[in-house]
Amino acid sequence: MYGIALGARSAKELLTKDPTQLEEPLDYVLRLSEAALAEMRALIFELRPEALEREGLTGALKHHTAVLRTRHGIEVEESLSGEPAMSWDTKQALYRIAQEALHNAGRHARATQVRIVLSQDDSQIRLEVADNGVGFDTESEHPGHFGLNTMRERATELGGSLEIESRPQAGTRVRAIIPATPSHST
Repeated sequence: MYGIALGARSAKELLTKDPTQLEEPLDYVLRLSEAALAEMRALIFELRPEALEREGLTGALKHHTAVLRTRHGIEVEESLSGEPAMSWDTKQALYRIAQEALHNAGRHARATQVRIVLSQDDSQIRLEVADNGVGFDTESEHPGHFGLNTMRERATELGGSLEIESRPQAGTRVRAIIPATPSHST
């Protein structure tokens, strides 16, 4: 927003001094405002993922991976089976686990490639997010592991588990495995 205001001030000054030079600062303001709008939409989507209600878990995951591609320039491979049969609360919790894992890959891991897999069989639902980023030592205590703990808590609340495999310079794999139960609520 500061950049937009600065660009607008520059354009306003040029309006009185040399209007022929207006194109560059106006293009700058336009680019910044479009980027700010895209970022705002992404933030709103993260707060209340309407696609989760409208298109289900697989649709919401596709929307989120599209944001990851656009925002971070990451190559994303998706292997999303059909919409799993589960309650709304379970879908939301799994979405939040995926969201955190994808966020970590984009923002912290400096990954260039991510693979997301969602599958279901008669007994379990598996969500896996793997990246080729910088990785980390899973045994060390880092203040940034709050998100990992939150993902683990969500999986446990669903009666499942969360596995995290990572080594420095070797990427990270987050795998949530929860029991498959028929959907009782929406």
